Amino acid sequence: MGRLNESRIGAVIAEAFAVRASTAMVSTLHAEHGAAVLVGLDSEVTVTMPGGAAVRGRMVVVPPDVWHAASCPGPTLGLLYDPEVMPHVAGHARLRGGACPVDGGLLSRFDGAVAAHRASLSRPEVLDGLARELASWLAKESPRRSPDGRVARVVEALRDPAADRRLAVARAGLSEAHLQALFLRDVGLPIRTFQLWRRLLVALVAFSRLDATRAAHAAGFADLAHFSRTCRRMLGYSPTELRDGLLLT
Repeated sequence: MGRLNESRIGAVIAEAFAVRASTAMVSTLHAEHGAAVLVGLDSEVTVTMPGGAAVRGRMVVVPPDVWHAASCPGPTLGLLYDPEVMPHVAGHARLRGGACPVDGGLLSRFDGAVAAHRASLSRPEVLDGLARELASWLAKESPRRSPDGRVARVVEALRDPAADRRLAVARAGLSEAHLQALFLRDVGLPIRTFQLWRRLLVALVAFSRLDATRAAHAAGFADLAHFSRTCRRMLGYSPTELRDGLLLT
């Protein structure tokens, strides 16, 4: 896919979410384990699925683990929420059954919040506040479902990139096949893929202060190539493209 020469305004990555402001957006086909909310500030966002089906809107919600590419020719906010830390956001996205435009009251409220801070989108505290405010609105209209406790313990263990996946599975007290089925039901992807997702997030944070190779090794990737391939497959960008403008909270 062609790529716009994006200029990053700013970005924040926190424990429960990441938010990125840019003057334009074009991602390649990917599937992220996060609930995405893509907002075109002046123009519509286009989200394209495999096979060419597309949805368009000023605000588009994409559920976790859905393959898609996204583009917007103008200023854009991309918000990505951890579905385990903020399950209400993921629940809202999954209710829609796939990528879906959002309009009405939610879009109007968010437009108002952005308009009040339009000149300050490079400031991390502004992006952080917008992400939290949107999450609080979604919480009021989203279902909540707690995962199986054994699944939750495996999820928590695998947040550490150095965790031994086989040991975490063994400590759950279930057969591996049974745990895999519960994990897929409650989390939405296999255990091995979830661990890879967590390693990717850790590597991206480390990449803000280390070179790419050291960041990859710090997160448990075998090498830089594995880190880069995983980043493109799960987020639609290379690590270097994502690092531009990254700010940590």
